[in-house]
Amino acid sequence: AFYNKLTNRALLSGIIFLEKDELNKKKYQEYELRYLNTLDNEALQIYDAAGNIAFVPEIDSFPVDKRMLQHIREKGKLNFRAQGRQFAGIYYQDNQGDFVIISSGEDRAGEASLKNLSLVFICLLIIGILINYLLNALLAKNTFKPFSAILQKVNTISTDNLNSRLEELNQSDDELSDLTTTLNTFLDRLESGVNNQKQFLKNVSHELKTPLAAILGEAELSLDKEHTAGEQRQVLVKIAKNTAELSAVIEGLLLISGLNNNDPKVTFRSFLLDELLWEVLEKLHFKYPDAEVETLIEVDNSEAMQLHSHPELIATALTNIIDNALKFSDDQKITLSIKLSEQGQLVLTVQDRGPGIPEQEQDKVFDLFYRGSNTRFLRPGHGIGLSLTKHIAAFCQISLSISSVQGRGTEVKLIFPAS
Repeated sequence: AFYNKLTNRALLSGIIFLEKDELNKKKYQEYELRYLNTLDNEALQIYDAAGNIAFVPEIDSFPVDKRMLQHIREKGKLNFRAQGRQFAGIYYQDNQGDFVIISSGEDRAGEASLKNLSLVFICLLIIGILINYLLNALLAKNTFKPFSAILQKVNTISTDNLNSRLEELNQSDDELSDLTTTLNTFLDRLESGVNNQKQFLKNVSHELKTPLAAILGEAELSLDKEHTAGEQRQVLVKIAKNTAELSAVIEGLLLISGLNNNDPKVTFRSFLLDELLWEVLEKLHFKYPDAEVETLIEVDNSEAMQLHSHPELIATALTNIIDNALKFSDDQKITLSIKLSEQGQLVLTVQDRGPGIPEQEQDKVFDLFYRGSNTRFLRPGHGIGLSLTKHIAAFCQISLSISSVQGRGTEVKLIFPAS
C-alpha cells in the first residue's frame, strides 16, 4: 500500500513539474493540493535522460546510481528498499524529454500498525496456548478416564476370578477397543493355562493313587513276612509293572499339559510318513510279537509321502492308535493303509476287527481317563492314549476321526495337512 502511495507521488510529481504548461489552472491546482499532502520524511528526485537532477534540489547520498536508473528505464517501474526507506521509481516520457522520477519515504503509520498487529498476534498466541492447554487437559481427562477404569478392573482380577472379563466396546476401530480385546484375549490364555495346570494336578492326584497304592501295598506285604526268592521276584515284578504304568501316566499327562500350553519340546522338520510308520511298527512288534498287521501303501511317489511337522508327536499318536487296535483286535489281523485323497492329502487308516465301541460312547473315547464299558475290565489301560492323540492331532493340524460298529471293529482315520 505504501509503495502504491509512493508511485502515485511520483506520477503527481511528473504532472506538476512536467505537465504544468499543458494543464488548465483548475486542474493544476487540484494536483498541487494532492501533492502538498506529503508523506513522512518524503524525498523526491527527478533525473533526465543523462542521469542529472532536474527541477528539484539534489539530495546528497541518495541511494540511486546510474545502474539503478537504467534498470528503472528498462522495467518502467521499480519498488525497492534502502537505508530503512521505501522507494518507488517510474520512467516518465514527456515532450520535454524522458525522465526517471523516484519518490521515497518512511511508512511510520504502517510500521506502527505492524507493531500493533504483532502485539495482537502475540496476545492471541498466548491466549491460544492457554485455551489449547485447557482443552487438552479436559480432553486428556476424558480420554484416559476409560483407561483408569480398565486398570482398576484388571487389578481386581486374580486366580480366584480369572473368568472375569473387561467390557467390550462397540467401536471396532478404536484403540481403546483394541486394548480391551487384547487384554481379554490375554486373560483367556491365562485362564486356559491356569485351568490346564489345575486339571493336570487333579488328573495326577486322581490317576496316581491306584498305582502308588499298589506299589505301597506290595512293599508293605513283602516287609511283613519272609518270602522265598520266587515270591520276592513276583513282588518285584508287580512293583515294576505298577511303576511302569505310573511312569506312562506321568509322561502322558505332562505331554498333554505341554500341548495345551503350545509349548511342546519337539522339533519341527520334514520326514516321510511311511518310514515313521515302519519305526512305530518295529517298536510295537516287541510288545505284540504274534500280531498280524497288513500294510497297504497306495502312494508310489516318495515326495508325496513327505510331511513337515513334528515327527515325535505324530509317532506317539500312531503308537497309541495302533497299540489300541492290536490290544482290542482279539488276535485278529489289523489293516494299515496310506493313500492320497482327492485334494492331495495323505490319509492314514487303521482298521481293527475287535469288539468295537458302543454307539452311545463313541463321542467320549477322546475324553481323558475314559474307557469303554465293554473293555474296561478286560484290557489293561488308563484312558490317556486317545486323549493324548486328540491333542497331538489338534496341535499338528491333523484331521482325526473314528468310526466303529459294535462287534465288527473300529476304524481310525488321520488326514494330514498338505506340505
